[in-house]
Amino acid sequence: MLFPLSADDLTDVLPPESVLRTDPVVAAEVLGDPAAVAFLSAVGLPWCGGLFQLSAELADAATLALADNRVIESGGAPGVVETELGELGSLGSLGYTLVYVRRADGVVVATSESTDAEYEVLHTDVSSLAAMLLMIEQRTPAEALDYAEGLAVYGPAAKEIEARVRAVDPAPFADDRGFWRNFIDEWSVGMF
Repeated sequence: MLFPLSADDLTDVLPPESVLRTDPVVAAEVLGDPAAVAFLSAVGLPWCGGLFQLSAELADAATLALADNRVIESGGAPGVVETELGELGSLGSLGYTLVYVRRADGVVVATSESTDAEYEVLHTDVSSLAAMLLMIEQRTPAEALDYAEGLAVYGPAAKEIEARVRAVDPAPFADDRGFWRNFIDEWSVGMF
């Protein structure tokens, strides 16, 4: 994994209900990549105030016991889809964007509405997604800020997050019209 995160790294800074984990047996069937399955089952992903929702079909029992807004139902959509990027296993969603793990190598992929391609690579592995969500969660103020205050907080935080992630995994910001570029630009002015 690119980011050496442990379960303690998440639970030391996030409440237990904000860490979403997969059932290892189901995740292995859907996601395929053993390293991704191990990470998602043991470490998990931050809910990030609702930015990320885990596929209900993948969730472990503890995650399923949390509030309904932590998981997203597939609505009958297939757990594995064949694309030009290979077989993708459904992981969940970032807002309205569907997120997948490429079964062959654990690369995180999403549907794309901003680029010319149908899918875009979001992260080189799931630890990078976890690190990005954790950084956003840690830098998001607990209270609402007015516009001027928001610019002073979110602008520098966005630059720091981008620099820290890009130093380890350039994939999230490789496309100027991609998901994370659009998100971080909006987040930097407090639009989240």
